[in-house]
Amino acid sequence: MRQAFMRLPGPMPVKAVTALVLVAVLLVVLNFVYTWMGEVFLDSGGGVG
Repeated sequence: MRQAFMRLPGPMPVKAVTALVLVAVLLVVLNFVYTWMGEVFLDSGGGVG
């Protein structure tokens, strides 16, 4: 993890901002994937009863 961070371009503040942006994008993509999986594979579309 540290090696991947150190390979980012630019000085340390730019690396920190780039890492935060990458983590935010990863979390948004992960949220969309989990939402899609829940709608496609788990949601029956009906109520219980």
